[in-house]
Amino acid sequence: MLPLIQVVVDGHVVEAARPPRVVGGTVLVPLGDLRFLAQRVWYQAKDRSITVQRGDRQIVLFVGRDDAWINGLPGAVSRSPLRIGGALYVPLAACARALGADVVYEGAAHTIAVTLPPLTLMRFTPPPTPLFVPTPIPSPTPSASPSPSALPAATPSPEATVPQPRRTPLSVPPSWP
Repeated sequence: MLPLIQVVVDGHVVEAARPPRVVGGTVLVPLGDLRFLAQRVWYQAKDRSITVQRGDRQIVLFVGRDDAWINGLPGAVSRSPLRIGGALYVPLAACARALGADVVYEGAAHTIAVTLPPLTLMRFTPPPTPLFVPTPIPSPTPSASPSPSALPAATPSPEATVPQPRRTPLSVPPSWP
């Protein structure tokens, strides 16, 4: 019987419902366990692709194929994702390294330690400028004696500028009795 492999991400042990598997010298973990590494993980059934993304880095793997897209460039992985017992398993080291992490296998302890780089905001997009910038209305200066010429001109109220629906009578009599 193979020893159980323990996955440690940034010093925290990953508790999973299904244990990692070793296939051909590569440690495979269930797809759901990648949530400890990445910000987004999704599977597309139409092309059987798995996309794992963290910050501005990503890897796209294909079930049953060794080719991959790593940060927008074509590449390859040592072991393709595969289904084991109804669950989809992916190569842990390939995904972690594509996301910029350091992966260390400690053979005596049967542990894989993954150290993730800190997330940094690489591209900042400022919020859009509003199309309408309200300008403040200057307040009238108080005068000693109110006079009709000193009063500000009447401005139309916002309700007066909103178009109202027309009430046009029907030229055809209704069809009901």
